[in-house]
Amino acid sequence: MEKNENIMIFNEIQNKMNKPIKEIKKLFQATIDGGEPINFHNKCDNIPNTLVLIKSEGNRRFGGFTPITWKIEHKRITDSKNETFVFSLDNKKMYYLENSDSAAVYHKKESGPCFGGGHDIGIMGNPLKENQLYTNQYSYHYKGNSKSLSEYDGQNNLKAIEYEVFQVLFY
Repeated sequence: MEKNENIMIFNEIQNKMNKPIKEIKKLFQATIDGGEPINFHNKCDNIPNTLVLIKSEGNRRFGGFTPITWKIEHKRITDSKNETFVFSLDNKKMYYLENSDSAAVYHKKESGPCFGGGHDIGIMGNPLKENQLYTNQYSYHYKGNSKSLSEYDGQNNLKAIEYEVFQVLFY
């Protein structure tokens, strides 16, 4: 991320959490740790306040933040405090939950991090090997304009070049 992108994302996290950031700690990097979902879960499950950064083919850059801990259980999780959000670095846009009943994240053993119940962002299988990175054409649980993160000419099944997960620690 570029400096102005760091500021944009970190300011949004601090505003949502109402706390200053103390440290950003890398938990997982797909190209080093392996892109399989089990590797993500081994490094990231049960850890709160995670920031997911994704770079796909075509240099599309996007991600999300959630205070919700990741798990392998098959379940949609809501965020009653509305602190979870997704973003596009390319478009410099943030996308927020429609309401407190919207699925903020989706847990599944066979998936990496997934935001939204219809998967506004979803990592299925190993996105480094196949087109297993999914973004919806239209937002299901996150609102932006009329589109979600697929403001990328309608393509929604992508191959990832990299994805990383960081824990955000607060004062």
